[in-house]
Amino acid sequence: MMPLPLLQMTNLTFIKGERLLFKDLSFEVYSGQAIVLMGPNGSGKTTLLRCLAGIPDALPEIIKVPDLTQSYVGHLNALKGSLTIRQNLLQQTKVTLGQLQITLEERGLAGFQNRELRTLSAGQKRQVALTRLALSGAKLWLVDEPTTHLDTAAAERFWLSLASHLASGGAAVLTSHSPVPLTSTTVIRLNG
Repeated sequence: MMPLPLLQMTNLTFIKGERLLFKDLSFEVYSGQAIVLMGPNGSGKTTLLRCLAGIPDALPEIIKVPDLTQSYVGHLNALKGSLTIRQNLLQQTKVTLGQLQITLEERGLAGFQNRELRTLSAGQKRQVALTRLALSGAKLWLVDEPTTHLDTAAAERFWLSLASHLASGGAAVLTSHSPVPLTSTTVIRLNG
């Protein structure tokens, strides 16, 4: 018996302003799978990801299994600049202090955990947003250009985290301008 998709999109057409971004776009996302949206700037990758996230509203062309948990990381990291890394992650996830400490050490952020977000580099802020994603417990990850601003080591940590998420039955839809170092991926090219 074929497993049911976590998310199914059927014949989605999207016009932004007077510009057709995509027409009759259909795909399914299954447990253990990553969908990678690729294409030039302005081709609709971010718009499509936002549609999948339900921003601003859910669309009838997008059907998700009941009770599907999802976490979205867009271009803006959705973190509070006046709070520390630790405060941001404790407020936005359901982890214990012990779990948080281990995760921060694994991700090279332990030395910065008490610094306010506004004092961090763009790469460090992105790492915090991706750490929040990994700690979210969400089954579906929606991530817009995840490795933007990351150094090589931080990007590798993200890909390992995503591979672990997929191996444990999670799924992801992400945008990227470059090839993704994962096996269970389906690439969808948008032309705008």
